[in-house]
Amino acid sequence: MKEIPKSKSICGRPVHSVYVDKDKYLRMQTYHINDITPPTSENESLFVLVKQGYGSIIINGVEFKLKVGAFLWLQSYHTFTIKCESDEPLELKICVYDYPLSSFLTFREPTPTTIDAIMDATPVVYLEGKFLERVYDLFDDFEEFDDFYDPGSSLIKVSILGELSKIFIDHSMRVFAKEEPSPKPLGWNAILYISEYFGKDLTAEKVAKIFDSNATTLNRELRNISGYNFIQTLNRVRVNIAASALLYEDMSLSYIATHSGFSSEVVFYRIFKQYVGVTPVEYRKQIINHNEDKVYRGMIMSTSLMQILNHAYDNFSSSVDLKDASKSLFLSESTIRNIIFDRFGTNYKYIIFFNRIRHSEALLLTTDLPILDIAINVGFNCSRSFSRAFNKFHNMTPSEYRNKYRGVNRDE
Repeated sequence: MKEIPKSKSICGRPVHSVYVDKDKYLRMQTYHINDITPPTSENESLFVLVKQGYGSIIINGVEFKLKVGAFLWLQSYHTFTIKCESDEPLELKICVYDYPLSSFLTFREPTPTTIDAIMDATPVVYLEGKFLERVYDLFDDFEEFDDFYDPGSSLIKVSILGELSKIFIDHSMRVFAKEEPSPKPLGWNAILYISEYFGKDLTAEKVAKIFDSNATTLNRELRNISGYNFIQTLNRVRVNIAASALLYEDMSLSYIATHSGFSSEVVFYRIFKQYVGVTPVEYRKQIINHNEDKVYRGMIMSTSLMQILNHAYDNFSSSVDLKDASKSLFLSESTIRNIIFDRFGTNYKYIIFFNRIRHSEALLLTTDLPILDIAINVGFNCSRSFSRAFNKFHNMTPSEYRNKYRGVNRDE
């Protein structure tokens, strides 16, 4: 039996809103680190790419090396400290990965398998060759749209984040399959467990028992690696879950309280305000951005809109139109048209077009199907119309796209 390693402690209580703030969503951030950062714990997840230098990062008490090509996916349940160990500063490219917005704008919730993969995956992978080249390209593409917040630009940026998540999961799962996972300290395992089972009736005693420990040891371990004891860790996870659920306008506050694991709506209100600084109602109002120049989170998710988007996703390869959607969803054409335009500034036809292009990308990279077969598969009536549409979206033909990126998202 392998010996359980000891956690590396942090110094001081973690800080927040360093890399995540209202003006940093859908933006590319560049940081140069010369020394060591204070412990940080954010309310959203982050993609991080090391562009220069080398050093280390301690995540939930576990140390990982940082070097050029290191690609990180830090989650809201991670507390981390970054240290530069080279003569030149560590140059990091960072962008926020917002789960609710990404699910909303790409029209699909992540599958349970994807969530499990994210939970089990190492938060740091080391990329080389085509994989690294592709991630560099995606970060550059994202940065090109940095100052644009129109619906189309926001959709493209979120799609880029989605592709980054796919590359990360695919690569980390390959590493996981080839290498025997090393044992992790008590605190690391406990935080993962709390983050996965936040909705259950958890106590320090129950969780400690699962890992053959006791409540005193568990609380001490959690404080050492995150600055929070057990109940503070649990409440913080639940508040983050509730904050995401508040994006859905059809969800009642009582349902969100129960869904997030709080014992009552009163307890939910009190703890949410303690951690966020405002009540859930005030927070919901704040996250609706009324600035016409910035689309981010001006879109609160409704049941009707999700039904429309899911119908478009399920039927993109058919010759469906607005009239078909109206009949299937029992919504008038004008209602569908208005909902899509109000939220995206576009129309139902573009939603279908976007799904077709995204599906064709996957087929180009993961199959040997001829271009004509792919065109028919995703709903185009001929290869010429498909190539013209694809070129308009990517500024390259389907064949050029396949030749450039083939092998990046799978084993070479």
